[in-house]
Amino acid sequence: MAIVSMIDHLVTTADEARNNIGRYAAELARSEGLRDIMSYARGWYACRDESGAWILAPSKFAGYAANDAAAYLKSHNQRDGRLAERVLGQWFEDVQPGSATHADLLSVLRAMFARAGKTPNKLIQLHVLASELSSSRRTGAEKRSSDAGKLIQRITTNPDVLGGRPTIRGLRIAVSDILDLLAAGVTREEILADYPYLEGDDIAAALDYAARVVDHRVIRAA
Repeated sequence: MAIVSMIDHLVTTADEARNNIGRYAAELARSEGLRDIMSYARGWYACRDESGAWILAPSKFAGYAANDAAAYLKSHNQRDGRLAERVLGQWFEDVQPGSATHADLLSVLRAMFARAGKTPNKLIQLHVLASELSSSRRTGAEKRSSDAGKLIQRITTNPDVLGGRPTIRGLRIAVSDILDLLAAGVTREEILADYPYLEGDDIAAALDYAARVVDHRVIRAA
């Protein structure tokens, strides 16, 4: 009866699943039985620990409440992985093979298996806590925004330099000069060789500035 109660007790919150995933790594280190069966698991669920590192656990460990090695070893054969995955699907997203996140998680998982002297199942599927994935996406977007902000700072205007035309870092070379060279087929490397006081980011800044200028709303007169 205890086993029946246990296998019916699925997690009810993302935090419960996260706690299970965090507990799995500790339990795995001290449980030979847990290591012996880890290769059977196909569905692996990931989140980040307090240090920001990826941690993973199989679906039937992450998806059942109050898990530890003893409970898992006692009833994992009776647990339904499909039910666990259905519940976990509320908070986790599939990670597509070929993506950077998939590569990162696969590297961490392989290292985990290597420490245990085991090999991952060839049919593994990786899933990540959606809030972690959203955070990664926001971080990437914020970085791109920050990079673009740094580029535009390289564009300066001064009434005393080239008649106030947009220039690169106050130098006597206009943004339009760089764009004309690029349009004529001159490569980035050739421009930098001919103008040694320019930097690679100066060319990127010129292109970014041009994109900003042409990306404006057209207002038609009635």
